[in-house]
Amino acid sequence: MNVQLQQRTFNFALSVPADSVDEVEASLSDHAKWMREAHSYDDSKIQLVHYYVSKAHELVNAADPTQGTTGRVLYSINEVYVMPEGIDQHLAAGQSWNNFQSFITTITEFGSVLVVNGEVIETL
Repeated sequence: MNVQLQQRTFNFALSVPADSVDEVEASLSDHAKWMREAHSYDDSKIQLVHYYVSKAHELVNAADPTQGTTGRVLYSINEVYVMPEGIDQHLAAGQSWNNFQSFITTITEFGSVLVVNGEVIETL
């Protein structure tokens, strides 16, 4: 299924110092495991269109990568739900996830952009 206009999203951007990368990646891995348990691309669970987490070393100058990196790692967590209700279902299910509070601590400590209930306004 392709991403459609007006579908709802979570999009989180994290900026993490090198000494916290292992801790953050453990939290992201745990979140991904929970996502696999509670969500699906069919209608058997909370229905997603798309889910992925990406990372990159932060560049000193994005226009000139030869200048090197800052020592920080950037993460992007992206979820797109088929129906608007998916956002509420996700939040409700999260309340029973054992590591919910730990994940919230991670995204609030390192999050530079936290889009909750975003709306897809452009897509291919």
